[in-house]
Amino acid sequence: MKKNILVSLAASAAFMTMTATTAMAYDKNPPFKLDKLTPYVTTDEEGKTVRGFEPKNDYNVFVNYELGMHCVGFSMDYCCVIPPYNSIQAQAIKGGKEGMLPKLLSPNDDVKLYYYTRDNSYSEGNKMRYFNVPKDVDGDGHFDSPNDSVANYVWSHLFIYKDLEGTKPKGATDKDRLRVGRDLPIKIDCGPTNMPISGGYLEYAGKHGGNIVFSDTLVPAVKDVKLVLTASYLWDALGLPLTAFNDSRRKGTIRSVTETDFQPFQYSTVELHDRSGKAKHTTDGKTVSYFGTNPVDIPNCYSCHSRNGKAAQMARDEGLHLSDKEYNYWKSYPDESEYMARLAEGSINILSLHDAHHGTQFLKDFKEDASSNRLGKVGLVNCTDCHGDNVSGNLKEPRATASGYKAVHAKPLSEAIHGFHLGMVPMPDGAGRSQACQACHPTHFQNSNMNDDSNPFRVTDRYGEGRFSKGDIRTSGGGCYVRRDAHSNPNAKPPFFLNNYGKWQYKNVSTKDEHGKPTKELRGLYCTNCHTKVAQGFQNYDNIIHDSTQEGKSLRNKSLKEMIKVIAGGDSKRFAALADPKSTGDNEVLMYYLDHKSPTLVKNVGKKGKLDLKPWNHPTGGEVPYAAASGGNDWWLSASEPHCADCHLAPFVESETGGKYFPIDLPNKYSLFRYSKAHGNIACQSCHESTHGLYSTRYDGKERSVDVTTHQQALQYSPDGKYTGPVTCATCHTVNEKGVPLQLKDTKYANDYWAAVTLAHFMRDGDQKLSVEGLVKKYPYKKSADIVTKGWK
Repeated sequence: MKKNILVSLAASAAFMTMTATTAMAYDKNPPFKLDKLTPYVTTDEEGKTVRGFEPKNDYNVFVNYELGMHCVGFSMDYCCVIPPYNSIQAQAIKGGKEGMLPKLLSPNDDVKLYYYTRDNSYSEGNKMRYFNVPKDVDGDGHFDSPNDSVANYVWSHLFIYKDLEGTKPKGATDKDRLRVGRDLPIKIDCGPTNMPISGGYLEYAGKHGGNIVFSDTLVPAVKDVKLVLTASYLWDALGLPLTAFNDSRRKGTIRSVTETDFQPFQYSTVELHDRSGKAKHTTDGKTVSYFGTNPVDIPNCYSCHSRNGKAAQMARDEGLHLSDKEYNYWKSYPDESEYMARLAEGSINILSLHDAHHGTQFLKDFKEDASSNRLGKVGLVNCTDCHGDNVSGNLKEPRATASGYKAVHAKPLSEAIHGFHLGMVPMPDGAGRSQACQACHPTHFQNSNMNDDSNPFRVTDRYGEGRFSKGDIRTSGGGCYVRRDAHSNPNAKPPFFLNNYGKWQYKNVSTKDEHGKPTKELRGLYCTNCHTKVAQGFQNYDNIIHDSTQEGKSLRNKSLKEMIKVIAGGDSKRFAALADPKSTGDNEVLMYYLDHKSPTLVKNVGKKGKLDLKPWNHPTGGEVPYAAASGGNDWWLSASEPHCADCHLAPFVESETGGKYFPIDLPNKYSLFRYSKAHGNIACQSCHESTHGLYSTRYDGKERSVDVTTHQQALQYSPDGKYTGPVTCATCHTVNEKGVPLQLKDTKYANDYWAAVTLAHFMRDGDQKLSVEGLVKKYPYKKSADIVTKGWK
């Protein structure tokens, strides 16, 4: 017995030593070569030769879109869930040639950025019905006022008093409000701030952000809430009405659109110009021009809501036949495609069911033979007139500027749509994960030949029936996320910089198939692994003092046992059900929406019914939840959105403690990824690309990839013409043979690429002004190397 114990102890010690040795022996080399870069040789202050490589480009322009994918209709004759809204955002950097520091450019550098979208110069007409669709904007009961159109109507809850800098003149009252669309009409093919889709110059948002508008809340006394639509230090063309249709492919009328016309990953191009408008050129004479991905696609409502779809059949069973009449009407046009006829049928089917089940009267003035305005005096049905929606800044419900029907206070838009559909059509795959997420959200590929039922990766058939009921939904694909994003890329390689929750997801989800068995390649995460009660629990628990070090109160840097104790009362099975929710059994995917507790927005310390609002973490006062102030509750705000910090170790977390963009985020909480900045005020999205489309995107070849655009975008900054991961130091800095900036020579960081990457993520605004000695002292090499070791997988 004694001998066995000694042997066991010796084996355990050997295993621990082996594990520690293996963990510490991570590869310090970069995951790319530098053979496409120009060599650089100089001498330092001591006369020693210093060798390195120049940054690839004289200038870099990083182009992205803050939402990752805009899911929107293009035919607004019947209803609008979310209006068209694609922003082109960019940052420009002058490369650090010859060992110099790179420079983030602003208008103070006598530059401006010109933008356009490749082969997509217009929308209204044979690509979109929006600007010319009538709707009573001014509420006079008629459609004959000059600006009575849907494009003006859907934004009229937003207003300014003077400018887009949030200025409210002294003494200004409600009568002085200038409402978007009503008092500030929107031009055709322009966004709500009248930035044109056809090209122009991006606006620059400085230290405090830009495009600041006002909105009202559900609390009558709390008005004029500022919404900062553009994050700080970004160039932006806001809310463009972009479609997924290219100029060269769109022939004929809008009635002839088919699914093969969709090109959901648009190439938005940004050129660097001087103040006079003359294009800047590189040393080899080329125009400084870069493209980024602007994703836009249409939700798949028509699959279930037309022809043999489940919702269409349900309507017929209930005696509702207007949608069939709608289909037949449009099929009488010789150029009407099957897709467009079904799209119209689906819209009427949705409105019919809504009228029947919720007592609305959207179709009370329906005109069966009208060639336009078929809903009559009701006009387009704007879902956010009744359902609050934070993503469009509609905090008040019913919406104050609604017309055509009686608007009421209804559930938040996200909760209403997701809650209803996940209850009616849970669509579990072989593992119990809901196929509905991917079935409803856009699923088009960039290759038009993949946009029909012959595509083996398509989630549903043409009538909305799931194809992966016995398989793994993660092996399907198309559109928003699946088979696109870094998190669903089977070729993703460590380091992943995972915290204990991230390691749980890696072990129990990413590396397991639909039967719970280990896989040879990564399956990755699904939508429901990020949008969870666990993510909300982390955010609600936080009271952090510093983002990159997670000082203060946080679960994110704790053991898995501590996480389970707080999130699930110590019940590991319950925790697993929340972390990897299924649409079978208790349908935790559905309960994520229906069983949701709104977090505290502010505290009220006022007495005798008066308001005196303090931050959410004020030691006294009554709690005011998001739901009391916003018709959208906290959906699509920081409190309900997943965060990098959920799964990743600090400093690989959002780099903004909230409050700067209140009420979208809160002080002492993590803000959103799209607002975050790292060293030198570089946006996280500049180096990692946009949410749901993060580098490295999955690439199955030009013909089979969902999103070819983002893959090609990454190659613009690649040091070897092959690497397509997050933007590297070598893109902007002169680097050594390890890919580490020469500024870090003579430090331990100089020989360790991954530790240097960790250092870059530690850095916050102001750190770039420190001396190298001061920087390394503030963020010691050992600390960074330990994080690489701890978070490799």
